[in-house]
Amino acid sequence: MMFNKKFLIGFGIVALISLTILFLIGFGEDNSLPIDSAPPPVKKISVYVSGQVKNISVVELEDTGNLRFIDAVNKAGGLTDFADTEAVNLATTLTDGQHVHIPTKEILFQEQNFSGSSSGGDLVNINTADAERLTTLKGIGPALAQRIIDYREQNGAFKSVDDIKNVRGIGQKKFDAFKDKITI
Repeated sequence: MMFNKKFLIGFGIVALISLTILFLIGFGEDNSLPIDSAPPPVKKISVYVSGQVKNISVVELEDTGNLRFIDAVNKAGGLTDFADTEAVNLATTLTDGQHVHIPTKEILFQEQNFSGSSSGGDLVNINTADAERLTTLKGIGPALAQRIIDYREQNGAFKSVDDIKNVRGIGQKKFDAFKDKITI
């Protein structure tokens, strides 16, 4: 019977030492569940960029949480020479589905033929006029005025008054009705 008690005590001591060693070895290791080592998917946003940018388009940007209008403009190829950067806050925060529009800067100095006629002030500058001013021309309604503005924002300033005929909806007959009232 002594043998069994000694055997049990010895077995208990060995088991206790083994458990202590296993505990100490396990304590120094990271026993947490393995975490997937793949990075989380990158969130992207899409933004429509129009107006005076080199490539009017829908751009896709990685959402860093700190995207600004300027990021979308740069992704669209940057600004054109006609961009009015004072009319838009390029530091505005972007969100998915947003529309960033860079307007055309107003041309302050115009080439005009000053022949002594006082009617020069009544001319509508087709490169700078807003929709309201464009609708003062015979045959130009709000929709056509907006098409004129869209055309010059996409293609730059009109180089001659005849170029306005490139706008969809303005043919020779309509042009003849207001050609003496416009300038560039």
